[in-house]
Amino acid sequence: MTWTVRTLLALAAGLFLAISTAPASAAGPFSQLNRAANDAHTPVIEAPDSVKAGEPFKVTVTVGKTPHPSLVDHAVQWIALFADEVELARVTLTPVVTRPSVTFTIALDDSTTLRALEQPNHAAAWEATKKITVVKEEKK
Repeated sequence: MTWTVRTLLALAAGLFLAISTAPASAAGPFSQLNRAANDAHTPVIEAPDSVKAGEPFKVTVTVGKTPHPSLVDHAVQWIALFADEVELARVTLTPVVTRPSVTFTIALDDSTTLRALEQPNHAAAWEATKKITVVKEEKK
């Protein structure tokens, strides 16, 4: 088989296109998420809008505004909480005997966006976000 310059350029262009259209964080936890609102799957984050720097506070993540099923063939496997892209905690759930709702106690030094991910056993993970403002005391 003879390779012409035109064929090689076309192959290279196709390879470049395939590489350039791949998600930037293909291996990261946020690469394939469901972000559209879904009453049974989208996590709900309950947390204050602002907190004092370094002071512990509670964050509750519940899966869905309406109760999510907890069946062997349709259940939430885990819930994880992130500060921006840094994972703070993860809870593994089992079907039937658990309810997809967890409360974390965290402390922040800087304002951030909390990200809750829930992974069902039948689809890609679902994400919700909530901005938290950290109020720092002024030094005198």
